[in-house]
Amino acid sequence: MGVTVRQKKKGRGQPWWVFISHNGNRTSRKVGDKKSAEVIASKIRAKMQLGEFGLEMEEQKPEPTFKEYADSWITLTVRATCKQSTVRDYRDILRIHVLPVFGELEIKKITRGRVKDFLLAKINDGYAKSTVSHMKDVISGVFNKALDDEIISGNPTFRLGMGKTASKEFDINPLTKEELKQLLDTVQAYFPTHY
Repeated sequence: MGVTVRQKKKGRGQPWWVFISHNGNRTSRKVGDKKSAEVIASKIRAKMQLGEFGLEMEEQKPEPTFKEYADSWITLTVRATCKQSTVRDYRDILRIHVLPVFGELEIKKITRGRVKDFLLAKINDGYAKSTVSHMKDVISGVFNKALDDEIISGNPTFRLGMGKTASKEFDINPLTKEELKQLLDTVQAYFPTHY
């Protein structure tokens, strides 16, 4: 009779499991991160000591976290459909920007407003709109995986606008006719194949 917490497959990013052995019955449940698994294991041990635990009364499986789906999305979808350089880019976006904010949250509890606030904060921090758009694509991909698995009923990033950002003004200084003639003469004299 006991409760243990461990990974079935060891390694960073792999889910943690709670293993229960009680009155000759055994079961296990995937929980997510180690901290959540230890909290659940502690509650089950307390119920066992009070005699209030039976496998028929076991805790309901916790909802999956954003990080669990992000790991699954990268491992299954992105690796199968994208170049290795894209896989690296998406992993970096998740590790540096997205997971510190959304990683431990239940994927069902992440709202459209929360995602929009995250993206607008990145724009306000000075990130280029194209970079923030990449972040949005990564977040959207994770939600699409959860949508395909019927964990959520809709992707909160669908048609999520980020508003207009101020356009950058460029000071254009074109070549004068004399400068253009000199450039073309030089190319013709020294690089005739490119002329």
